[in-house]
Amino acid sequence: MEKIISNVIKVEGSLKIPPSKSHAQRVLACALISQETTLIKNFGNSDDELAVFQLIKDAGARVLQNEDEIKIQGIDFKNEGMPSLNINESGLATRMMTPILANFRSTLELTGEGSILNRPMDQFDELMTSLGADFQSNQGKLPFQMKGPLIPKSIQIDGSLSSQFVTGLILGYIASPLLRNETIEVVNPTSIPYIELTLDVLRNFGVDLKFENNKIQFSGPYNLKETEISIEGDWSSASFFLVAASILGDITIHGLNIDSKQADRKILEALKDFGAEILLDNGIRIVKNQSKAFEFDATHCPDLFPPLTVLASFAQGESKIKGVSRLIYKESNRAATIQSELTKLGAKIQIVGNEMIINGIDEVYPAMINPHGDHRIAMAASIMALSSTSGSVVIKNSEVVKKSFPDFFECLEQLNCKIL
Repeated sequence: MEKIISNVIKVEGSLKIPPSKSHAQRVLACALISQETTLIKNFGNSDDELAVFQLIKDAGARVLQNEDEIKIQGIDFKNEGMPSLNINESGLATRMMTPILANFRSTLELTGEGSILNRPMDQFDELMTSLGADFQSNQGKLPFQMKGPLIPKSIQIDGSLSSQFVTGLILGYIASPLLRNETIEVVNPTSIPYIELTLDVLRNFGVDLKFENNKIQFSGPYNLKETEISIEGDWSSASFFLVAASILGDITIHGLNIDSKQADRKILEALKDFGAEILLDNGIRIVKNQSKAFEFDATHCPDLFPPLTVLASFAQGESKIKGVSRLIYKESNRAATIQSELTKLGAKIQIVGNEMIINGIDEVYPAMINPHGDHRIAMAASIMALSSTSGSVVIKNSEVVKKSFPDFFECLEQLNCKIL
């Protein structure tokens, strides 16, 4: 499916941003390991959320769903699990659910689809075995075969590749009835806000853990309490529209928690440095003002690279974004894909070591964009395309946005944008 995007003079209006898939997936995981009932409101419809929702049902959770809310009764890992579960294409869900599912006492296969089958997960091979699980991978990749129980112990874990392994281990420990006074120490932690988001979700379920001095101290076993929780609006999805407003107009976003633990809330710092006007009144309103070059460290929020590259392309001068090493194992090699596809539109991008250097441009060119299966590349190119004055931009395989933001193009149309 293709989308054709034409130039727009100004983007303006208001949007209610969709729920956060990062928040939702963590809530679903906690609901699965809770022996009590969890009531979830404001649940989204992205592919990643639906994949985890289907997985917890297949794993044995009892689910009652209507239009406005979902009730979930968790499982007892002493019972036999399903022989095979599919995680679809979610990296977070794979890394988060693997240690949880390793608590089953029966053999289970976990598989997936698409690019997730090629993403490195070899950290699990040694980790799961050291924790007592019978575990085999496909040369460090999915599918996995595993059998518990998981036996928690005090360990060190390398957090340099992804904080998602840390989140999985935390929740895997919480799910274990064998947990006692153990410690997880994270060496070279990255995306620390996502670890904090996991702990914030756990507090809703009555488990109060802290990430201090790169360590998490447990005092288990834990029994998660009955809870009601509403999924926050997604700062990752909102970032594209916040950037669009900063370079082209005036947009108010509703549904975001300004005090959220989501890592991508940090985009407000970049917008402020760029010179956008930020107003917090009945939502978050962003108004175009100045266009200054900026420097930004995205090491702990790498999903901001695509929208921030677009923002930097409209700045006056040279901008720098740090943290390129975090982009290799996404839906695509995201650093290379940002450079190849946004350059088609006229972007001036260099990658030097761990930095992306972007120089401002005067014109956006018409082009055909191949997002390489990466939802964030499709969205970033679409925002940049709004400034193409000499012809339309075609986004191939535009349906990839369903992974995180199925209504992305419909939201663009609400803001005075023409999409064919």
